[in-house]
Amino acid sequence: MPATASLKNHDLSELLTPHLNEWVALSSDYQQIIASGDTLKDTMEKVKKEQKENVVFHKVIPPNYAPTYV
Repeated sequence: MPATASLKNHDLSELLTPHLNEWVALSSDYQQIIASGDTLKDTMEKVKKEQKENVVFHKVIPPNYAPTYV
């Protein structure tokens, strides 16, 4: 069985919408937000205080975001 066979699509829109433009730390099963903050550093510090391991860090960007290159 290929390693990618166990990957699942997760609809995180309801979970992440309240955290637009923030960093979040998700549980490894993507079912809950462990911590959030304005910066990755802040979020990592909160996770450390919670003594959580195996988290996934993610920057939540607005759905209509399109980067502009000059």
